[in-house]
This record gives sequence, structure tokens and C-alpha cells, in this order.
Amino acid sequence: MGELTIISETGWVPHSACRYRIGQTVSWVGFKPRTHRSPAGPGKVDPEDCTDSINHQISFSVPDGLLKQAADEVVAKYGAAAYKLGFRDCVSLSADFARNVGLAVPLVNMTPYGLILILAAANSYTSFK
Repeated sequence: MGELTIISETGWVPHSACRYRIGQTVSWVGFKPRTHRSPAGPGKVDPEDCTDSINHQISFSVPDGLLKQAADEVVAKYGAAAYKLGFRDCVSLSADFARNVGLAVPLVNMTPYGLILILAAANSYTSFK
């Protein structure tokens, strides 16, 4: 059984990203603008480890195969996507990842911490900090 963790981090702009573990392999996926601090324009999938800046997080047990499929789907969907704050951004990627593993997630975009609170209220989780 794998694990999906959705995180929020502090900083100049609050950020959301996903950490997932399949077996002993831990990977990260997030979505950022290609141009630093740009609210709209070309985006990029970001595999950067955000451990040092986590503010809040929520984790879920997910079967390995489903976790791998969900990760592949979000990377494909966001790989060449345009970044637009509030419409297709880091929270959108995290919400899509959660949806792809079968978690209940509303269609509205929210803040990184807001997504974590919604996930906690609507789903069974293994850890919430």
C-alpha cells in the first residue's frame, strides 16, 4: 500500500504539492509557473522536495497501482499546461491527484490549506497535521 500526502507550504505565495510513496520510493509533484512569480503563462511540473517548507499536510493510504496511475495522469495533464493562478495552478494539480485516487474533492479551486481542510472533512485519512 502506498501513501499520498498533500502539503501546503508557506512562502511569498502559498504553495501546494504532492508527495507520494510507492514501496520505498518517495516522489514529489507540483505545478509552478515557468517564470518565477508570474500568475499566468507557461507552467511546469515540479519534482522538487518541499519537505523543509511544509506548513500543513494530510496523508492517505492508496494502492500502489492506483497511485502510480494517478501520478502519471497529473504529470501528463500538467506537463505542457499553461499556469493561471486560481484556475490551473498548484492547488489544481493537488486536487486532480486526489480525485485520480478516488478522494472526494470539490470542483472549485481553493487555497493550499483550504484544500487540505476540505480533504480532511470529506475523506478518511491516515495523518493530518
